[in-house]
Amino acid sequence: MMQPGKEPDPITNMRHIIDPTDPDRQWLVDYGKGNKPDATAAEAALRFARLNDPDVARDIAPYLARLDALAEQVRAELNALCATSAKDISTDTDKQGTSTADSVAQPSIEQIVSTLQSVIPGQHGFQGDAENYDDMENADLMKVMDRKRGLPVALAMLYIHVARHCDISITGIDFPGHFLLRLQSNGKRRMIDPFHGGIAIGPAELRELLKSFSGLDAELEPRHYCESSDISILLRLQNNIKVRALRAGELAHAARIIEHSLLIAPDHEGLWHQLGALYARLEQDHKALGAFEQFVRLCNDPLHRTRIEAVIEELRDRLGLADVPYRHGSTTPKTTTPDHDDGADDAAKDNAPIPLFPI
Repeated sequence: MMQPGKEPDPITNMRHIIDPTDPDRQWLVDYGKGNKPDATAAEAALRFARLNDPDVARDIAPYLARLDALAEQVRAELNALCATSAKDISTDTDKQGTSTADSVAQPSIEQIVSTLQSVIPGQHGFQGDAENYDDMENADLMKVMDRKRGLPVALAMLYIHVARHCDISITGIDFPGHFLLRLQSNGKRRMIDPFHGGIAIGPAELRELLKSFSGLDAELEPRHYCESSDISILLRLQNNIKVRALRAGELAHAARIIEHSLLIAPDHEGLWHQLGALYARLEQDHKALGAFEQFVRLCNDPLHRTRIEAVIEELRDRLGLADVPYRHGSTTPKTTTPDHDDGADDAAKDNAPIPLFPI
């Protein structure tokens, strides 16, 4: 028990998360702040992979080199296709005085899709791991690149890295039940599935996929095509590892994954809520107090805030701080344990408190 009357400093308590001596942690903090504009989500995922598995010394440089080699191969094949197409198209001026050669300055959407399919799953064998879908290695990008098998969101990192290096417009799509990618070129769009060899998916396939996840009455709506930022994609990848750790009863591992996620999303109140709950279950009351106090600072929902303020008061009692006024004091009766919500939710898409066991 702490010395009575001495209130713990949550900032000091959380300092183990942002370790200034750890280059990977500092890199991810800078990435989360937008200070790494040239870095792709794949590089961040590789640093997460190294942090998440600290017992094994792994160099990310060879993996970055492989990613860049993939991008260069795709670029070379697209340039060759464009050059061939240019030879077959007349450069006569059209009615508006624009050369038709301008139309092949960029590869067509069909060329982009076919080249990505040819290189990433075709020549290099990257595919979804349908047989061992819940294997934790499927969300570790280093191991995904070694095994050439992974989850949709992990494989999507490869496509995004390659596309960005080739100046191809690509966006992650948080489609219900399955992560997809949207490519765009010359005013045309295509949805592709990184888990199934980068196949193009049309409206009929999307409708079927939606119904399989949301029920036969579900119909496609604009909200089903929710775009994911790189930060959201990384949090989703980390979330997959956390969920598998929780299912295996590895609470300390799950807490470590959330700590790492906070490096790029320090204002994500849902992560602080989950971390506080895990710390409490691990009987690390001081850490739980710091995490829950951070949640209360960030939370705008009075119901959630009041409930956790009651938990904070209980933790303060345990730590011998009952006589020290709490600046976020609540009139809600004390509770003995944090609210452990075992409901379903997907990866972190907003700042609402999210349950410990998302899908």
